[in-house]
Amino acid sequence: MAFQKAVKTKAKLRLGLCGLAGSGKTYSALRIATEIGKLLKAAGRGEGRIAVIDSERGSASLYADKFDFDVCELDTFSPLAYVEKIEEAERAGYDFIVIDSLSHAWAGKDGALDQKDQAADRGGNSWTAWRSVTPKHNALVDAMLGSKSHVIATMRQKMEYVQDVENGKTVIKKLGLGSIQRDGMDYEFTLVGDVDLTHAMKIAKTRCDGFIEIGDLFEKPGENFARRVWDWMMNGADVVERPRVEPAPASAPLTAALDAAFESWLAKLDSARNLAELDAAAAGEGKPVKGSALYARGIEEYQARKAKLTNGVSA
Repeated sequence: MAFQKAVKTKAKLRLGLCGLAGSGKTYSALRIATEIGKLLKAAGRGEGRIAVIDSERGSASLYADKFDFDVCELDTFSPLAYVEKIEEAERAGYDFIVIDSLSHAWAGKDGALDQKDQAADRGGNSWTAWRSVTPKHNALVDAMLGSKSHVIATMRQKMEYVQDVENGKTVIKKLGLGSIQRDGMDYEFTLVGDVDLTHAMKIAKTRCDGFIEIGDLFEKPGENFARRVWDWMMNGADVVERPRVEPAPASAPLTAALDAAFESWLAKLDSARNLAELDAAAAGEGKPVKGSALYARGIEEYQARKAKLTNGVSA
């Protein structure tokens, strides 16, 4: 395809909501979808129908008396189970797909980490075990980004307790850290909001320049937030629909990004008996190029092996 002039087009919403348990992620997702759905319907661009993919043991249904939506409760959190339900919701014509929660596809039963551990237990080191798992999680990302529906996904945050002083008294507070999700997942969304325990949402990442900025705070996000998102979504030319490119089957071999040389490099790191051997292996053939998709994984494997050797663990 030849180069052509770039044009700002109307956009589908890709919103990530991050927060601790009890912060109101599910409620916020349903309210936001409902309010944008009203604008969608008023503009004649849809019916505002909402489908919820629920991995939180029916938590979304607690709000069935407040919002109108359909729900499917997952019993396995394999990334491909999410892909199946996203595609099913698309075929059924839902305007919004709420994924509650996306964290389980990473760290839940049959999620990516669980599948990686199972593969490692069957033989090989923990990083070569990603060979069969990474394509499945990539397929989930592709399904969200390529969906014809608007997508809102909730993500749990890791929790830490910290001490603070208020009016001369020590107060213990819950602090939300990084999301329980694959590193870099935040970058896949148009908007990411951190929801605190007062149910306020602070924008942590945005591509909606001029409409919503980093640091913008929305108390119990609803109509006001929906209007600003809607204005951004409708700012541009109509989209010319293109045929969707289906992701490669999970069983297909990975591309050159995860080739035999990289697997061999990981194996050498894993078998290093001391720090000198580790450094020699790290500098050897197959080392991922800095900035490549595999670089972060390579660094993490190197650091993990180094920590074991430093602590006297060689196996």
